[in-house]
Amino acid sequence: MSASSSRARPQLRRALGLRSAVALGVGGTIGGGIFVLVGHSAAQAGPAALLAFALAFLASLLIALPYAELACRYPEAGGGYAFVRQVLGPGWGFLMGWIFWGAYLLVSGYVTLGFGGYLQVLTGWPAQWGAMGLVALCALVNVADVRLSGLVQALVMSLAVAGLLAFSLLGMPAVDLARFTPLMPHGLAGLFSASLLAFLAFGGFDMVAAAGEEIERPERNLPLAILLTLAVVLFVYLMVVFVALGTLGWQALGASDAPLAAAARQFLGPAGGRALAGVAVLTTAATANAVLVVASRISFAMARDGLLPAALARVHPAAGVPRTAVLTSAAILMLVAWLNSLPLTTAIGGFLYVAHFIPPLIVLMKLRRAGGPAPAFQMPWPRLLLPLALGWSLLLLASSGWLGLAGGLGWMALGLALRRSTA
Repeated sequence: MSASSSRARPQLRRALGLRSAVALGVGGTIGGGIFVLVGHSAAQAGPAALLAFALAFLASLLIALPYAELACRYPEAGGGYAFVRQVLGPGWGFLMGWIFWGAYLLVSGYVTLGFGGYLQVLTGWPAQWGAMGLVALCALVNVADVRLSGLVQALVMSLAVAGLLAFSLLGMPAVDLARFTPLMPHGLAGLFSASLLAFLAFGGFDMVAAAGEEIERPERNLPLAILLTLAVVLFVYLMVVFVALGTLGWQALGASDAPLAAAARQFLGPAGGRALAGVAVLTTAATANAVLVVASRISFAMARDGLLPAALARVHPAAGVPRTAVLTSAAILMLVAWLNSLPLTTAIGGFLYVAHFIPPLIVLMKLRRAGGPAPAFQMPWPRLLLPLALGWSLLLLASSGWLGLAGGLGWMALGLALRRSTA
């Protein structure tokens, strides 16, 4: 590539500081997962769901450490896509980006429909229309200015985390430790099954890497934001799960469609349940905003590299954001919300989400063997931790079920067909 073409390559504005980057990661992580998966984890593991969330954190950390190192090496839009394309070439880069993009487009249904469901509890509005309205609102915020998006994200997530902490602190005196015995009613099998579910609740730290081109001082702020995201989320999750288990009990928690609202009603009454629904609306809204940011930046990065239509790489000169990419991803998110099928979107999106972690792990293995200049952040004990991270990812991939496998492979086949037809 010539110097002139390099200079003409569209660039995003570095306008997100450490606080906004952490808010993006926390907003993308603390969403529908804690409000729904805490119940499913309790049904699988009983009171040991608390341990399941701790194990899920360790698994997330195994994958986050390589991601943090790669983000320092390649602080560009697209996260894992940028890592893979730089090292393995455009063919693998396209497949990685397509999987990454599809994962967030489909997982969005879990988030937006969750928002619509909680909003329906508060207002009576149909969940499907609430979900589509949320996507439209996120699109308006994001086409305006990435700094406005970051400020909104930080404000919403501050309120949401405060609400979850208030639930934990107000519920702590009502915790009955007798509800934690027996600790593992379904044995180790139940514990590990619940750990796989809890892992999904930690998904979102990779959103920070995907927005790497817009983060100030990326060599410092990228790894810090990724690791701080996981630390904040772990603290909040353990507090919330402990109170939920200790006030409602694992049987009732596992049987409830709105487990945290049911737990809040135990010690705060009906008003507490409605307040928890309000917190859920905030958190799922923040997650939807983060999902749109990431999905649009993935398609922007791929278009800039000639792997998707060039229109997606246009950056608005005043706002400094890829408006076409934002509006395109928002349109697909709205379609997913309109389909109103949580089993379909979570199964396929979950498969693709796990699959997108595997190529970056392979990339870092290759870079470590090749040597070269060390980045500002390096993960510790790579010979031990990289194989562990890869093994855990394969285990999660195998647990996605036949619907996830068929849908995920179908999405990949569609991408490869489109790639061949436009090559």
